[in-house]
Amino acid sequence: MLGDDQPNHSARASTAPRVLLYGAGRYGQEFARLASARGWPIVAAVNRAGPKVGRDLGQLAGLAEPLGIVVEDCETYGYAATEADVAVVFVADRLRQNFPAYQRLLSAGLDVVCHGTESYYPWGSDAETATRINELAVEHGATFTGTGIWDTSRIWSGILAAGQCASLVSLHHTSITQINYPSPRLAEYVGLDMTPGEFTVTFEERRHALAGMYKTIPEHVMVALGLTVTDVIETLEPVVYTDPVASLSLNRDIPAGHTTGIRFRVDARSAEGITATANIELRILRPGETEHMEWNVDGAPRSRIVVERQDSRVASAAVVLNRLPHVIAAPPGIRLLSELGPLATNYRRADEAVLR
Repeated sequence: MLGDDQPNHSARASTAPRVLLYGAGRYGQEFARLASARGWPIVAAVNRAGPKVGRDLGQLAGLAEPLGIVVEDCETYGYAATEADVAVVFVADRLRQNFPAYQRLLSAGLDVVCHGTESYYPWGSDAETATRINELAVEHGATFTGTGIWDTSRIWSGILAAGQCASLVSLHHTSITQINYPSPRLAEYVGLDMTPGEFTVTFEERRHALAGMYKTIPEHVMVALGLTVTDVIETLEPVVYTDPVASLSLNRDIPAGHTTGIRFRVDARSAEGITATANIELRILRPGETEHMEWNVDGAPRSRIVVERQDSRVASAAVVLNRLPHVIAAPPGIRLLSELGPLATNYRRADEAVLR
């Protein structure tokens, strides 16, 4: 039973959540626009020291009117006195990098919804940090969940595909994500315009920024299906084309035979004998290709689900928004999005000008 000083999750879930926005970058600003359109109050916003601090969140997010919420320094904000019910974190992908934010928020008794990739399945990403997060959340009567566009396009789509089968043999996940946009940093990040040999040497010498993240997709789905995962192996490969391709990051063509992106291959096995694989590509799309995620399930009967997405940033912020009532209503501790049920939109007609 919760103590008198701990939050009543069920009661708070029935009202519009009061939100503390932690991280006012691109995704945080997108979230602010969507929350404002829905009429859900953002009662505070914090960011690391820099030019965003001191600005009105509404003006920063490009809204027609200021919100009257000034972005404050995340290091000095008074979390214990906040009026928020839940905090949304748009900072980084790694649990350890985000942990100072989690510690501040959970210690104040705030539920936390994080957009970072490792937060989707913390136990499979970083078990040591996950344990610390869970202990903090339970101690302070707070809930922690990771979510974003993967919620529906990768995790729940896989669960629903398998849910159409009376028996399972294997699950197969494939996806293509567009990386062709202007960003000199991106070119270095994914190793654009390297020979396959240069790519291998480069990423053997230093751990890739995304290493270990995509392996949790099939692992999370398998765990949600009640399987006992025994082994997960991830390998990293360069993607090359046989003809030149234009790169917006480099502002020139990448020659044939040079890297145009990264492929993550995942092979997961379970004690029950059911396997799962993933082939996930982050690359420059060819003409006519569309970003998409797909699950093919070998079972009785066979099943297939394909998800195409049009605007990843808006979709990801919208998923975070729509998950808030689920998280607020959930018991304290780490709660996986797969435990909270498939996502509903909590729809309320929004101002289309805000969504554009």
